[in-house]
Amino acid sequence: MKAIESVAIPVTAKSRGIAGRWFYVSVTLLIVLLNVVSFAPSIIDGSTRTVSLPLNFIDFAHTLVSVAWLLVFPAQAILIATERPDVHRRVGILGVLLSALFIVVTWFALVEGARRGFDLSGDLIPRGTSVDPGTFLAPANTLVPIGVLIGLAVWYRKRPAVHKRLMMLAILASTGAPIAHLVGHWPALQHYPVINPVSNILMLAVLPIHDMASERRIHPASLWGAVGVMVWVTGFFVLVAQTSAWREFAAWIIR
Repeated sequence: MKAIESVAIPVTAKSRGIAGRWFYVSVTLLIVLLNVVSFAPSIIDGSTRTVSLPLNFIDFAHTLVSVAWLLVFPAQAILIATERPDVHRRVGILGVLLSALFIVVTWFALVEGARRGFDLSGDLIPRGTSVDPGTFLAPANTLVPIGVLIGLAVWYRKRPAVHKRLMMLAILASTGAPIAHLVGHWPALQHYPVINPVSNILMLAVLPIHDMASERRIHPASLWGAVGVMVWVTGFFVLVAQTSAWREFAAWIIR
């Protein structure tokens, strides 16, 4: 009996490890799918767009970099799941560069949108809607936790359990925009503003829930990373985005 138990334990641990690796693949692929469902309609049906294709340089660069940035995540997860850590490390260099570029071009795309006064797809802010620059630029605050999480993930790259969770939280933190655009496709849902914050909380809870289900405990990186993102985003919208100082800053930025 003891011999059987000594064999069963490693097999179970190995099975959990394999399932965990494919969990990251599944979630990152679902996030890519979320972005496709959110942004594809306005690309396929040009009549819903506020600006015709092709896009200007900033918006085109933002689209191109965002797509590349999103695809790196499932690619990296697949490389680990298929036990190719050597390739994963090499692709990781590209991933870090894309992450930095993603943050920069997203900021400039938001500034361009604030100057224009409406978003390209028309899902969020239709042409002719009066929106102050501070409201338009407020979502840029999520770039801060994304950058911090990726920076910490690079720092802890030699600690896989921490590294993978921080990277997962970074892509989960980016889902606010596609969720908002997805809601924007259905005007009836726009009467329920609670959908966006609740969905963001649920997204960030995916990792802690997986930890509890697979390891019977929440890894500190999953817990404090998710809490940190929510505190930052909520605190910004409640304490900063409503202030005159932020509105003045936004007005100065778009001059």
